[in-house]
Amino acid sequence: MQYDDSQIRAIKEENNCLLIAGAGSGKTATIIGKVRYLIEEKKIDKGKILLLSFTNEAVNSLKEKLATYDCVVDTLTFHKLSMRILNNGHAQIIDDDYLEYIIDEYFKSYIFYDSKRRKEWANYLYKININDAIFKSKIYLETKKTIYTFIKLAKGKNLSYRELYAFYKKSFFRDYTLLKYILDIFLIYKNELESFNGVDFDDLIIEATKEVTDGTLPYKYVIIDEFQDTSKIRLDLILKILKVNRARGFFVGDDWQSIYRFSGCNINIFLNIAGYIPDIKILKLQYTYRNSQELCDICERFILKNKYQLKKDIKSTKHIDKPIYIMINYSLPDLLRQIDNEDLMIIGRTNEDIAHIDFPHKLTIHRAKGLEAKNVILVNSQNIPHKCSNNRIFRFLEDNKRHIIDDEERRLFYVALTRCQEHIYIMTTEPLSPFLKEIIRDGRQRIAIKKYHRGTSS
Repeated sequence: MQYDDSQIRAIKEENNCLLIAGAGSGKTATIIGKVRYLIEEKKIDKGKILLLSFTNEAVNSLKEKLATYDCVVDTLTFHKLSMRILNNGHAQIIDDDYLEYIIDEYFKSYIFYDSKRRKEWANYLYKININDAIFKSKIYLETKKTIYTFIKLAKGKNLSYRELYAFYKKSFFRDYTLLKYILDIFLIYKNELESFNGVDFDDLIIEATKEVTDGTLPYKYVIIDEFQDTSKIRLDLILKILKVNRARGFFVGDDWQSIYRFSGCNINIFLNIAGYIPDIKILKLQYTYRNSQELCDICERFILKNKYQLKKDIKSTKHIDKPIYIMINYSLPDLLRQIDNEDLMIIGRTNEDIAHIDFPHKLTIHRAKGLEAKNVILVNSQNIPHKCSNNRIFRFLEDNKRHIIDDEERRLFYVALTRCQEHIYIMTTEPLSPFLKEIIRDGRQRIAIKKYHRGTSS
């Protein structure tokens, strides 16, 4: 396997290291190279190397690649590592669907069993009609997502009910009502889990961290993939292992692609890692092997509109004059008749955006992260940035008062733009979204705009 200079430097770095790896920069190859270097050059026992990632899919992919080089090491998700530490077969592990169930049941009690609460809930939802259809309405689904995300963020920071109550006491007007719902649901959820000895994935990590002591784990090197998606409780577990085992850490990620805040991830950990590990070395992968230089330039200008993103100056040897096509008022069949379908991926902001599409290679943007195709179609781009009416509530959980959700929507659009090896076709209706207007204004000479008219296109 061939490596460029920045990859070799990262692979051979002896100290704690944060490797900032942009889209298509060979992140996975560098991780594999690091494991091989430790085993083949530094003669580190395979059993003393731990490789962590955040999804089963990512873990399985890493395992397969390591197996081809006979360099199989413990490759786990944080949850599998936590279960190994606890070695506890008594607790019942529940997935995140249970929290959604609790939220639904809570509001059903408002609507069907308590007339006073029903009136309060109806007022909160702007006096909409109260019936079964409310649970499929946009405003309810947004409120449900807000509550779910708030609780996941709170648990990801290991906040207690008392700390959340302090937020509630500081709130006012609309925030006050929503935070009251959140407090109720948080407590109900906690009590429900305790009633059947249940733990969710966050509890699992918190409890595992308490159990890490000298001799619990054999690891001397901890390598973490997709580090931009870590949370405070995951960081606490990592730091405990590094301290107890006197181990080294090698963390790989990209702050431009941090898009899992709704599951409790905190980008500020990535941006401020030196505050947690003062002696950490920060390196960057400088080249992309996926995108053209023209697309890189457009994407970098776009993402750096977020005030706190890290500058990278990514370089590519690939050149495509117009890598972005904006397709206004096109239907998907119309577009597919005009482009090469041989290596194609179709993505959208939500499951609803792609639900009606009968192509095997479709994914949401979240699921597309880490994937690539020669050509990419982004459908319903007018839905990005997605606006939620409850954005203000998250300021209670942030380290500062920035518009965090708007920042994440920009990162999500960046991820969509950088999935293509050659061209991205952005489908939209009019009026154009603020993000599309931006990239047209900043990179017009590198963007083709086509508008569909009946019987023809221009």
